[in-house]
Amino acid sequence: MYKIILNPFAGKGKAFKCVRTIEKYFTKFNMPYEMVLTNCSRQAIDFAHEAVIQGVENIIAAGGDGTINEVINGIMKSGYPENVNLGVIPIGGGNDFAKNLDLPYKLRDIVQIIKDNHVQLVDIGQIEDYYFINTLGVGFDAQVAISYTKNKWLNGFHGYIYAVMKALIRKDSYYVTVTINGETFTQDALFVTVGNGICCGGRFHLTPDAKIDDELFDFCIFDKLSRRKIVKFIPKAVKGTHTELAAAHMYKGKEILIEAQRDLPLYLDGEIPFIKDRKHIHVKILPHRIQLITPEPE
Repeated sequence: MYKIILNPFAGKGKAFKCVRTIEKYFTKFNMPYEMVLTNCSRQAIDFAHEAVIQGVENIIAAGGDGTINEVINGIMKSGYPENVNLGVIPIGGGNDFAKNLDLPYKLRDIVQIIKDNHVQLVDIGQIEDYYFINTLGVGFDAQVAISYTKNKWLNGFHGYIYAVMKALIRKDSYYVTVTINGETFTQDALFVTVGNGICCGGRFHLTPDAKIDDELFDFCIFDKLSRRKIVKFIPKAVKGTHTELAAAHMYKGKEILIEAQRDLPLYLDGEIPFIKDRKHIHVKILPHRIQLITPEPE
């Protein structure tokens, strides 16, 4: 049995146009399913939680990164993530997490992969009572994510570029104390990115060497930059070649503590969570916690 949790508003409404096509292929491939559409934020958490408790074997998150994030949180909330497989149909704006999976473009081929049911154990991250599967950001990239969520018209990468331009107007840096692998240091940082996956913001490969199943985060900590240098940084961040810059500091580890004297802007998987303590941000990895349906390796 497949429980499809679809966010019709994902991709600024693009996802709703895919409903009939998805149903067509699940029917054609003789895959018994039930589809539910969300109509408000956090509803996918409840749908996923209920599905696990009811014994559904496969939950399919159809939407963008926010939909996947909510489904992950619902699965973890159930207490039985080992009882369910998670499939992904990326029909949102940026579809950043899907870039880790090398999924085909056509919906027919994606549904075929779900039917083939090749399962891979993957890591997720945790901060307070929230879970994420792709990236968490603190600082400038969080400002960009906050601006993007308020934009009702521009979608995907173009929406993020517009959000970057808006964030540049009030560009901040953040004096933070960071602890990774028992080593503590302080710096004036533009942003701190915690990557379980390789990409965020539609095309920004801030942690290009990250792997979703290596039991480690990749961290990118970037020094304070002028507006002019940030603009020059953008093309390199898209390609993932920013790691060669002196301002970029790359690390790997299982957890990170980010401390500051003031509240820090934060996002995870493109969503803006309600974090109780934004001055002391502790993020840890939960290895091999989600059973993810992925393409079979060639």
